[in-house]
Amino acid sequence: MNESNISRREAGILARDDGAAIAYHALPGRNPGIVFLHGLMSDMEGGKALALEAFCQARGQAFLRFDTYGHGQSSGRFQDGTIGRWADDAVCALDRLTQGPQVLVGSSMGGWVALLAALRRRDRVAGLVGIAAAPDFTEDLIWREFTPAQRQTLLTEGQVSLPSQYGEQPYVISRALIDEGRNHLLLADSVNLSCPVRLIHGMRDADVPWRTSERLADQLAAPDVVLTLVKDGDHRLSRPEDLERMVGVVAGLLDQLEG
Repeated sequence: MNESNISRREAGILARDDGAAIAYHALPGRNPGIVFLHGLMSDMEGGKALALEAFCQARGQAFLRFDTYGHGQSSGRFQDGTIGRWADDAVCALDRLTQGPQVLVGSSMGGWVALLAALRRRDRVAGLVGIAAAPDFTEDLIWREFTPAQRQTLLTEGQVSLPSQYGEQPYVISRALIDEGRNHLLLADSVNLSCPVRLIHGMRDADVPWRTSERLADQLAAPDVVLTLVKDGDHRLSRPEDLERMVGVVAGLLDQLEG
């Protein structure tokens, strides 16, 4: 199955108890399964998700990708989403769409969401892969970088629009995203996960500094943490060589877990 055929399949819909709808694609296969978590204002149709799905299809590994609230084909408005809401989506998908041990692969914001989901489902998460993982980005990379005028606009109007480097649609940053994100900050303390973790980060990442992954590696309690730095890599890490590297890291982790 090639990536174009994968992307054309009709998405399944998972109804949350609160009435929200999570769009997803799932492949049956052996465990540990792979669960992909997309980045901010991205979706489950990106190159990394499809490359992983093609890899899992060929290997016979279970695979799940889905859109969080306000993203892609799922219900809701992006500006109404929060880190906690997206982490709830991840836990809901993990609980209801997968069985047995899983490896979470999170891109950018998805790396933060994957960490939060893993902390809530330690018994289910056998491993974690972060690609330009961005824990605490709402505080460290948005709020702290806001000008006084932007902070005032956020506090008085409830949102600020930021230009995106990746498309015409701006990022609408809500006050709720910043305020609620403070309930889920991780990097100021030990991250109490014991599963093996693999981190990949481009050193030319203009959105999430590679030092973020270095800090995360230091804070993780797990003894088996490997950080791969890509000297010429940007934030997306979506070039053919980046996708090949990502798949290789995931394959290596699966081989280790399968013993």
